Amino acid sequence: MTTITLNGTRQASASTGWTRLVASFSEFCAGMRDGQEIETRYRELSRMSQPDLAKIGLNRPDIYHAALLGRPV
Repeated sequence: MTTITLNGTRQASASTGWTRLVASFSEFCAGMRDGQEIETRYRELSRMSQPDLAKIGLNRPDIYHAALLGRPV
C-alpha cells in the first residue's frame, strides 16, 4: 500500500503567491483610480477662469500641484 502525504509548505506557498498577486492587482487598481481622480481635478481646475481660481486661492501655475495634492475644488 502506498501512502500519499500532502506537503503543507507547498500549499502554503501557493496560497501566499495567490494572495500577493491579488494584493498587487488591488494596489494597481487603486493607483489607477487615484490617477483618474487627479486627472479629473486637473481638468476641472484648468477650465476655471483666473478670477475663479483666485477665489479659491490659486493661480494657473498652482493647478498642477493642487490637482496632485487633492485640493478640493
